Amino acid sequence: MCKEWNSFKEVSGEIKKLSKVKVNSARSSTDILNLKTMKSENVQVFLSNIGEVDRVLGKGFVRGSVVLFSGEPGIGKSTLLTQLIGKIGGLYVAGEESAGQIQLRVKRLGLDEARFDILETNSVEEIVEKVERAKNVYKIIVVDSIQVMLTSNVTGVVGSVSQIKESTYRLIELAKRSGVVIVIVGHVTKDGEIAGPKLLEHMVDVVVTFEGERNSELRILRSLKNRFGPTDEVGVFRMDEKGLIEMRDENLKMIDSDVEKVGSALTIVMEGNRPMMLEVQALVVESFAQIPKRIFSGIDYNRGQLLVAVAQKSLSLPLYKYDVFISVTGGIRIDDTGADLAIVGAIFSSYKEKGLGKNKVFIGEVSLLGEVKRVKNWERRKKEIESFNKVMFDIRNVRELKKGF
Repeated sequence: MCKEWNSFKEVSGEIKKLSKVKVNSARSSTDILNLKTMKSENVQVFLSNIGEVDRVLGKGFVRGSVVLFSGEPGIGKSTLLTQLIGKIGGLYVAGEESAGQIQLRVKRLGLDEARFDILETNSVEEIVEKVERAKNVYKIIVVDSIQVMLTSNVTGVVGSVSQIKESTYRLIELAKRSGVVIVIVGHVTKDGEIAGPKLLEHMVDVVVTFEGERNSELRILRSLKNRFGPTDEVGVFRMDEKGLIEMRDENLKMIDSDVEKVGSALTIVMEGNRPMMLEVQALVVESFAQIPKRIFSGIDYNRGQLLVAVAQKSLSLPLYKYDVFISVTGGIRIDDTGADLAIVGAIFSSYKEKGLGKNKVFIGEVSLLGEVKRVKNWERRKKEIESFNKVMFDIRNVRELKKGF
């Protein structure tokens, strides 16, 4: 009651009583199965007809699987999924858009409108009813997005933990029961995590993310979890007016030109199992602030701070009174430590106002002591360098940059 102390009462009834909820489980069984005596069933797989998507999934979509598809706003999630249905046909559950908005996107991308069925709803029960009534009409269903879905099995507002968990569970049961592939779109928070409970990622079969800088054309599709294939492959796309265009291996040369530039260093990073040549640029300028600026684009902030400290000590650079700006061209974010040497080299080049060489590529992990270590997939990187008619700058210690240049 109002105006009284200790009047709050804890109510544990967010989940309705099971007796009132009808649950259809695709896994209800009273028998214990032994793998040796169990009849083997061939897992049915179909391709998406988008090469980069199939590369990431391993061998295509597995029937009855659930895929969680996440990415930042405006990165191109809806565009890629629209192109996906345009290739194979399917049902698009529009929880956030209208059918008219999706039709405009389909026309802009030049896709066949006859391949699209649109269901405008936020109700999971309605999705289940429509799909079961269709009886194996659809191979794939896109649910956009899980954060706006509602189920009557639990109480709570749209986007609450209980709603997201229960809605996902109902969709998983639908996929296993009907054999349809369900792609669930998941939003990303400002911290880069998938919105909702972490349990969401454990429940689904596949988790993929769509990454890239909004002001850049390049987009990368990664697999964080895959029960049916590898997680070390990536798909690369280029955003165009007509949608997302697949980038083949021969087109993954993400450098502006072959001209020698001050503050620039070339490197080869591994995106999954694919070697990719990138350009790292650095700008070192005198600082007039009490605390010099450190701004890094495309690399981890803590890793950048560490490499600046190594460059200051090993190369005797007074970076404590200089602002340092580092950027990776192409809008790619790299986690490969093989680019460490290129970052340190670009810093050295900018400070000395001297280029590092026109045809040199810098690969190596830099330790706290300034030692350069060989990284994995060395032979594949070396082969990629040779294909671009470049030479690798052989270095064993960061201090050797002074001798070489």
